[in-house]
Amino acid sequence: MFSITRTLLRSARPSWFSKQQFATEGLPTVQTVPVKSLDNYEHDLESQFKQMLRDESRSPLEPVQDPSNVDTHPHIRPAFNFAAYVNKSESLQHLVKLGVDLHKLEKRKGIPQFILQLDFDRDMREHLKFLTEVGVPLEGLGEFVTKNPLIFKEDLGNMEVRINYLESKRFLPEQISRIVCKNPFWLMISTKRIDKRLGYFQKTFKMLGDEVRLLTAKQPRIITYNLEHIRKNTFTIREEMGFESEEMKQLLLSKPKLWMINQDKLLHRFEYVHRRMQLSHAEILKTPEVLQSRDHRLKHRHGFLRFLGKAQYDPRKELYISLKSLVEGTDEEFVRDVAKSSMECYTSYLKTL
Repeated sequence: MFSITRTLLRSARPSWFSKQQFATEGLPTVQTVPVKSLDNYEHDLESQFKQMLRDESRSPLEPVQDPSNVDTHPHIRPAFNFAAYVNKSESLQHLVKLGVDLHKLEKRKGIPQFILQLDFDRDMREHLKFLTEVGVPLEGLGEFVTKNPLIFKEDLGNMEVRINYLESKRFLPEQISRIVCKNPFWLMISTKRIDKRLGYFQKTFKMLGDEVRLLTAKQPRIITYNLEHIRKNTFTIREEMGFESEEMKQLLLSKPKLWMINQDKLLHRFEYVHRRMQLSHAEILKTPEVLQSRDHRLKHRHGFLRFLGKAQYDPRKELYISLKSLVEGTDEEFVRDVAKSSMECYTSYLKTL
């Protein structure tokens, strides 16, 4: 089914993918990827991918033997700054029009030399076509490449095989699109490794096929995340936090990011929620957002409600405060809508801590 979808997408491909038109017509304007959306995320994601490849004794990026030997601009002195190249490189100009953040890329070791070796028509165009065919939106190509420029060194046939694998496992087209968009390194990981990872989650958490597909589409990064980290957090949630197997699976399907955060921070947050706030396991399962909230937000807001005599989280009693409302929204919204107080009072309270 998804293969048919890709065929339809090929026929509906925007005209700017045409080689003849690309050089003369400008690409659609795409805003630069926000710094906030990529800080930490891209480095974390790349390190995960590199760790997986180390297991296979592969290098994610072959070193450039001679950085000064750049075919497309032989008269430009090598530098870890794309500014000196952009005006003379059509390939870089195309990337800028796509919304690729070159400033992000030039900070990453080895990436500038790799990018400068690429020719847009020879090395990039077909990869970009493929990405749009599997569901990466046109306006999302810049962000995708900013996160994973290494995609251009991946064999297109291997990428096709990895999409076919997901189709064979009955992932829906929209699920496949989300997986590729949310985990830009997915298409660079062998089907053998992906199959082992999916099998690990299915066996460890006793999941049905639909549940594995739900988890993968909801948080694709968890499938390729550091497995030792996943195992440690699983131990913490089961043995130290005391959740039963079925409860743990429920927690994983609702908030998979809990398996990706620091083990000590997760346990510390649970201890505060369970012992200080007196929330039961059942209450936490109903509102697992409390385990993802920043520590200072949780402590400040709960402490303020206690100060006001309003820290009441039992829906069966009067003056009930929703746990979700405790951890969501801005401080202004919390103070006004939940605590029914003023920012002046809240600020004064925080100064006493």
